[in-house]
Amino acid sequence: MNDFNKSSQEVNKVYKTNDLGMFNEIKGNRPLNPQHVRRLRDSIKNYGVLQNPIIVNELMEVIDGHHRLIAAKEENSCIFYIIVNGYKLEEVQVLNLNQKNWTKKDFMEGYANMGVEPYVKLRNFLRRNKDFNITDCISMCSNSNSSSSSSITQKYRYKDRVINQKEVFEEGTWQGKDFNLAQDYADKIKMIKQYYKGYNRSVFVSTMIGLLRNKNFDFFEFIEKLKLQPLKLIDCSSVNQNRLIIEDVYNYRRREKVNLRY
Repeated sequence: MNDFNKSSQEVNKVYKTNDLGMFNEIKGNRPLNPQHVRRLRDSIKNYGVLQNPIIVNELMEVIDGHHRLIAAKEENSCIFYIIVNGYKLEEVQVLNLNQKNWTKKDFMEGYANMGVEPYVKLRNFLRRNKDFNITDCISMCSNSNSSSSSSITQKYRYKDRVINQKEVFEEGTWQGKDFNLAQDYADKIKMIKQYYKGYNRSVFVSTMIGLLRNKNFDFFEFIEKLKLQPLKLIDCSSVNQNRLIIEDVYNYRRREKVNLRY
């Protein structure tokens, strides 16, 4: 017992309260998961509130345990909490990344709610173009034809630090590029829907972004050729396979063949 006392020290006190209105939501936190809240509510009903304190900062902003707090509110229960001075959104993200990874959509919502303009624009873009997943929307708004996997892991060096695109997006420093051009990409790709049900597959979206950036590719000529061969497009596992088929469509009844693969 004495050894325990010598090796241990009190760091943060644990408090208990029924006044759950004293806590604040930190700006930029990810949205709640309703299913997780329901599970916690069921746990409170069956076992009561466990002594698993939430973490707040000196402003009573919830750093960790937002779901537990909401569940306790809905069950008119109490909550245990710890105050850690100086904690902010960065610590929220670190805690969540170590527990349950935030999705790209979580990061987008968080930074958009903070008013970071590129993320606000991305969120608006995603809402207008629900046909596409967020990774492909990021590619379009970055005006990049990188595949979903390579665009996330692509690395570059900045001030002696190796940074990858995933870090840029998650750190809130992603800028995007021409959002009007991104909408043009999305509108054109959606025009293919009537001819190919896989028009919004990531590998096909990546293929089309690359082709739309190719000065030798006339999209509306491609659509006219596609009208003549409406069943030509099929699911492919790679960009190169897609390009091969699209090139074949594009060169239909064409004297001077165009190479769209390089």
